[in-house]
Amino acid sequence: MLRTCVLCCALAGVTGLTVGCTGSKDTKPTTSKDESVKTYKTQLSAFDKHVDELKAKAEKATGEEKTKLEAKWKESAAKRDAAKRKLEDLEKAAEDKWDAVNKEAATAFDDVKKAVKE
Repeated sequence: MLRTCVLCCALAGVTGLTVGCTGSKDTKPTTSKDESVKTYKTQLSAFDKHVDELKAKAEKATGEEKTKLEAKWKESAAKRDAAKRKLEDLEKAAEDKWDAVNKEAATAFDDVKKAVKE
């Protein structure tokens, strides 16, 4: 009786492992190229609004505050332009280069986000 129970448990375990372990790996990227481009375009549009707001604040400000806001605006605009170029590179990137270009674009967009929020 005990031997039968042990054999049944062993058989169930082997069957479970065989069914559960298919051996295939999911090699698909977590996001597709089109999804990434769409997300970055949306972010770029939001960054454009922030940069325009900074420019308006800088134009209205006076004295030392104006100088600081103009510097922040110019830095943000330059980083936004760099992110836009990375987005264009991402759109043109071949499949084998896409991961590297996507990482560069992510870094560029993070830089813009930091510059706009500072």
